[in-house]
Amino acid sequence: MRRTFERYRNVGYRFVTGFLEPGNLPVLEVLDAAQRARQVTGAVAEIGVHHGRLFIALHLLQRGAGKSVAIDLFGDQELNIDKSGRGDQTKFTDNVALWSSMDGVVLHQGDSTKLTGDVLLEKSGGPIRFFSVDGGHTEEIVYSDMRLAEETLADGGIVIADDVFNQQWPGVAVGTLKYLADGAKLVPFAIGFNKTLFTQPEYAAFYRAELSSTFAKSLRIQTEATVFAGHEVQYLAPVTPVDILRRSETARSLYHRTYQEMVRGLQLMSGKGKPGQ
Repeated sequence: MRRTFERYRNVGYRFVTGFLEPGNLPVLEVLDAAQRARQVTGAVAEIGVHHGRLFIALHLLQRGAGKSVAIDLFGDQELNIDKSGRGDQTKFTDNVALWSSMDGVVLHQGDSTKLTGDVLLEKSGGPIRFFSVDGGHTEEIVYSDMRLAEETLADGGIVIADDVFNQQWPGVAVGTLKYLADGAKLVPFAIGFNKTLFTQPEYAAFYRAELSSTFAKSLRIQTEATVFAGHEVQYLAPVTPVDILRRSETARSLYHRTYQEMVRGLQLMSGKGKPGQ
């Protein structure tokens, strides 16, 4: 069985339990290509790997000697104070081995807020180009994890922050906004599929443009420019059947004609209209 990103994107992720929306995978593929075009290199890492649904995708995008660092509480669930996930090391390693490989994977079991940048850089073998932040969902943990990601990120690296706009976890939004207000060296550049993406300010416009141009005419993902916390970002979302109809002048004309005929019919039935009106 060939273990490739394409196979995982199309088939494999469906068989790995977790909370990753499938739209993240084509977005990740675009950003990986954009990084390579700008010669952005480095390791990948994730805080809160759960059963590996996103981690496997990140690991499959690694080429060469880059390390892939998996950070999770795993068996230390007494430290999982907000119960935002329950990582299982056996399920994680089984999934990684099935859909990619454990080669180059480095496991770190423990509290991410106790992990220093120096130790993480030693484990990863250098700066990190993709860093997923999906660990504890309290304000304090999110703030700490974003600081760790910032400290260890490669030039042109991307932080993939989870649940920033999820109403179930308001602490994530508070921690993220606190990070941005407290001298952050990273800025958001895209929002979508329950992820908020960050990078250094000098790379933000480049990544926004890559996403905008790639998905401009896509039948699967729509995008438009918006603003978050004072920063320009690309909003990404699935294309629905209603969106497709809205893009078609013929469909819009048919909809309005049908709606007008329906209104006239209801008026006649209620005695408020006359035939021919």
